[in-house]
Formats: sequence, structure tokens, C-alpha cells
Amino acid sequence: MDRFRGGFPATIDGKGRFKLPARLREQLEADYGREVFVCSFFPHELRVYPLPVWQAVEEQLLRKPAMKPAVLKLVERVNYGQLLEVDDQGRILVPALLREMVDVEGEVVVSGRLNHLAVTKRSRAASFLETSSLSDGELEELAQLEL
Repeated sequence: MDRFRGGFPATIDGKGRFKLPARLREQLEADYGREVFVCSFFPHELRVYPLPVWQAVEEQLLRKPAMKPAVLKLVERVNYGQLLEVDDQGRILVPALLREMVDVEGEVVVSGRLNHLAVTKRSRAASFLETSSLSDGELEELAQLEL
């Protein structure tokens, strides 16, 4: 299985759809099929999981204590997601409620995050790259990974 990587510009149209970049679409369909679970872990981005990957996440969550605060919070957040299918034109329809809650419309960036895709407002992605850098502690932690 290939990993999803790279960032690609896209647009969420007036109907709430965005077209997957060709490379990511080909990877998704070849490795997993067209079914995806679209949800949000954070208030600034959507996550698009191939259904088999999402099912593995669910299995991991089921092995955790159900009343653990972090598990409860995550399950509540992703509960607003939906199981969707990529259409014949390679588009994904983001449900209106989720689109509104995460505030992603217009110009976005679709980026590969190894086992899933992230959809973020283009302006936020640009701001992150301009202002966010790794702290000394984070660099030290990454150095231990021998990247």
C-alpha cells in the first residue's frame, strides 16, 4: 500500500464538493476502493479516511476504556462525520453541517497524511507554514527517530 503524501490545491464548490487530486484519487481507488469516512479531529481540518483505514481506527478505539475522557471526546467529534463515496468525477461531497462546523469552503488544500487525507482552508495552511516551526524539544524528539 502506498502512503498518501503531498499537498494539492482544490476548491469546495457551492454544493460542498471537492475534487480529489488525480494522484490521490488513483491511490485511494486502487488500494481501498471509493468508500471514505469524512470527519474532523480538529476544528480547522477535515479528515478523509479510506473506509478500511477508518474501520481499523474504530477497532483501536473499541479496545480503549469507553469512559476515558479523551476517547469520549474523540468519539463525539468524529460522530459528526459521515460515510461517503467518491463519485465518478472523483468528487467528495462534504456534508453541510460538517463543512460549516469546520469552516472549510472555497479554496482548500488536500494533503496526504500517510494513511488519510486532510482538507484545510488554503489560508490556514499558508499561515501554518509561515508561522509554525518545530521547537527545540520537538526537534530533539524527531532526532531520536533518526529521520
